[in-house]
Order: sequence, then structure tokens, then C-alpha cells
Amino acid sequence: MDYILVKKDNLVFKIQFADILYIGTNPKRPRVLRFVTDGDVYEAYGKLKDFELRLGLTFKCCHRKYLVNLRRVKAIDMETRQVLFDNSKINSIECSRRNFIGVLNEWKSL
Repeated sequence: MDYILVKKDNLVFKIQFADILYIGTNPKRPRVLRFVTDGDVYEAYGKLKDFELRLGLTFKCCHRKYLVNLRRVKAIDMETRQVLFDNSKINSIECSRRNFIGVLNEWKSL
């Protein structure tokens, strides 16, 4: 299964993993994850750790709040540890010091 069912308003969507730029936690709602794609943001219940194990090598934890799709990363700023995506409309996210080297090495090896 290479998709996830997510909710937006009263609709349920099937989102392909390849279309997801990153998965982040929702600070206002515990246990709700935000799936950021090129066109929209969707929500579903879950834990980042579960998705990290399920999605394998393509998604890497760059911060305790984010799982980033390494195939959609365009560049990584070495000074500020910002992860930039192939869609310029999506804001960059910060990588933690702890996870930075691992994310950088995994991204280089893809």
C-alpha cells in the first residue's frame, strides 16, 4: 500500500506517499498529523514514529515535529539547517542539530 487515507473538512482523500512533501505534527491538536502536499494540507490521526517505520528510507525524521520526504528535497542550507523543497511555494523547515547529519547523508545517497 503506497497511499494513506486523510481527511480534509468532511471529505476523505487517498494521498500517494510520493506526493507528500513532509509530515508534521499539529501544535493545536494532539495526535493529529499534517500531510503537506503540493496543493494542500491534509490531516489524519497517528504518530510520526509509526509513519517513519512504515515509510522506510524515503522519509527521514529531521526534527521531532517533522518527517521529510527526501525525494522531494531540492536543497539543504548547511548554515541554517533549512530543508528546501522542489515546490518553491512550500516554506522550508528546520532540521534539528541531532538529525541534521543523518538527513544530509541520506539525501545525498538517494
